[in-house]
Amino acid sequence: MLRSALAGLIGLGLLTLSTAFKAGDTAYSKRIDTPLLADPKPLAATAGKVGFAAALKVREVRGAWLHVQAKDGSGWVFEGNVSDDKPTLTPTAKLTAVTADSTDTTAAARPLTEAAEGYATRHAEAKDKADVEWIDATSAGIPDDEIVVFMRDNKKGEYRE
Repeated sequence: MLRSALAGLIGLGLLTLSTAFKAGDTAYSKRIDTPLLADPKPLAATAGKVGFAAALKVREVRGAWLHVQAKDGSGWVFEGNVSDDKPTLTPTAKLTAVTADSTDTTAAARPLTEAAEGYATRHAEAKDKADVEWIDATSAGIPDDEIVVFMRDNKKGEYRE
């Protein structure tokens, strides 16, 4: 049940973040190391890698997969690993204070700041913090390979067709 709920949230998040790319568009990598795959499949051989915020020219689109041309090679990427806007904060950037106009998905996934925790406590929302901590602790105990199997079997994220 828990795995199903967590994977469902993961799948939903990936679906809502996708952007409709077309041939000729420029996409930007959102990961520190984005693999360029030999085929449009999650477990395909890696043909190369690009770094964070690398510009990628979309050559072909097959469902959720993009065949892209990078500076030093080409390959397939899952659309959830790229953005149509060039990212400015690396995925590992420490975020302690973020204004609403500069919030991105990295900020949304960060732990609660002390100010947010204080606000939640003053407004009787402390249980929400405990819920988030429970989800973090529980999901940390699920091995990555089990998550991959669940996502593949249930066609979530880059495993969807």
